[in-house]
This record gives sequence, structure tokens and C-alpha cells, in this order.
Amino acid sequence: MTTDMNLVSITGFVTKDLLSTIKFLYYTSRAVKSAQIAEGNISSTTFKDADIFMTLTVWQDKESMRKFYLGGEHREAMRQTKPLGLYAKVHSYLTDEVPTTEEAIKIWRNDGRIVHGEPDPKYGDEIVSDEDVSTE
Repeated sequence: MTTDMNLVSITGFVTKDLLSTIKFLYYTSRAVKSAQIAEGNISSTTFKDADIFMTLTVWQDKESMRKFYLGGEHREAMRQTKPLGLYAKVHSYLTDEVPTTEEAIKIWRNDGRIVHGEPDPKYGDEIVSDEDVSTE
């Protein structure tokens, strides 16, 4: 028996200030609406964990997500990462189960890749100091 694997994408974003948050919500709402009607999208959810704005999208396959990712609304939202954000981290993976928001937060913290900002233990990042790096 074969199981269909879906692509899950989890993004977490921390805004700079109130004005950045307002602008971010504008761009994100447009991108999420676009995702919800995109071919191959199974679900699109937004939620907040402390100061982290998060999106959880589930796609039938990588190609469907790629088409959306390169599309207009998402591309425009991505252009706002540096101007509006302090920190952004993403993680995508194949699975046959859609994570709950609690599971998504844990997966994002443990497995996410920073795309903007500096590592911060507050967001699950490990800080490696020069003293921790062995030269042997």
C-alpha cells in the first residue's frame, strides 16, 4: 500500500515594530488568500506564538508549492522580509500527516532554517560560540 506524501511548509516571522506588523499583515493576508486558491494547496493556516507570526501550508506536491512560492502575492510578501522583519525561519518537509499548530511550532523551532536575522535561543536556535568550536 502506498501513502500519498504531502509537502508541509512552516514559516515564522518576527516584525520590527507596530508599523511593520501592520504592513506585514497586509502582505501576508494577500499571500495566504492566494495560497488558499492555488492549485495543489490542501490547507493554509496562520497563527501566532508569542511574538512570532506563523504560517502553515500543506501542498499536494513540491511543484504546486513552487508555483505558488514564485507567484506574485508570495513574491511580494517575500520582498518585505528585510524591511519589516527582525527574524524569519522556514522549514518544509514531506509527510503523510498534517501537524497541529503545536507540533508545527516544535518542528519549526527544532528544524527550521534561518533566512533573516541572527540565531536566537528564544526561537529554538542553538548559539555556538567560538569557544565551543574545536580546532582539533
